[in-house]
Amino acid sequence: MEPTFPLFRLPENVIVQVLRSTFDAEQLLIFSLVSSKTKNLVTSLGVRARKVYIEIYAGISLSVRFGPRSLWCWVFRNNSNNQYAELDITRPVCPNYISQGKIIQQSTPFYFSEWLDHIRTIFCYTKPPEVSFWPGSERFELESLKNMIKNVTCLTISDESTDIQSKRILNTFKNLNQLNLYGNPFEDTCQIQQIFIQNFGMIRYHDVYSLDDMLLVNSEIVKFCCSTTQKQFNQFLKHWIRGSNSRLQRMDLDIENSESVSRDMLLKGIHYVDVAKEEQLEICRKHRIASDNMVEIRRKDGTPAVIATTNDGNYPNIHLIVLY
Repeated sequence: MEPTFPLFRLPENVIVQVLRSTFDAEQLLIFSLVSSKTKNLVTSLGVRARKVYIEIYAGISLSVRFGPRSLWCWVFRNNSNNQYAELDITRPVCPNYISQGKIIQQSTPFYFSEWLDHIRTIFCYTKPPEVSFWPGSERFELESLKNMIKNVTCLTISDESTDIQSKRILNTFKNLNQLNLYGNPFEDTCQIQQIFIQNFGMIRYHDVYSLDDMLLVNSEIVKFCCSTTQKQFNQFLKHWIRGSNSRLQRMDLDIENSESVSRDMLLKGIHYVDVAKEEQLEICRKHRIASDNMVEIRRKDGTPAVIATTNDGNYPNIHLIVLY
């Protein structure tokens, strides 16, 4: 038997120092479950999570990120040997912690909402979690999920989800700030355009889109993941200069690889000026892009924007960045 250390016999300020010197998110979380006192001790450390993710499929995974390389995950399902086993979200459950390929069963049963609240508390996380839906989520009642999570502002719907399920999700989770939609679940063009006209902070759309779709988008940040043509982008720019898409702050998209990107084609009929090298570097740093090919255009109201081209190795990328 390994020797034990009488941690709780130490003064409270010493216990806190011991916890600080052995920072490990997994160990802190487990320690916080011992009692109300240990929960308060861990909370007092001020360890802050960067992001909390919830993925819903046949089970539910709850992931917490603390840094670029620090991420751990708990999985909630009734049978750890069968990822498709039914999970009753109306009852307390014990999650499985996944660490370095090993599955570690936790012994304390709580309702999922209680687990989430506990993590938010001890890791000082006040933002809503980011929620993703994947195949298998059909088995859950969406209103029950919504009531458990309480507040969802960042939502992802996989392209592998059925159209029926995707529409149900969009009808259930409202007041979103960010939407990541992999596929168009609607047959009627007007229905997907009802999504585009909502005033999201950001929308990322992975399906095909038209010029009308681009002009109807009312989000601040828009990421179109399917490619378009230089002609369509040129048409969009002319509409933007005349006053369309007034909330837009940034648009990212790909240009079809069937033709090389041509400044003359992208900016045909549009007045532009080259951006100075020093200003290019500052814009690239601020907006996390790498481009040495940048021009400035202006709306008719005088609002400036830059168009930068980059290349990720697959398709030429175009970034329209409005400089408010």
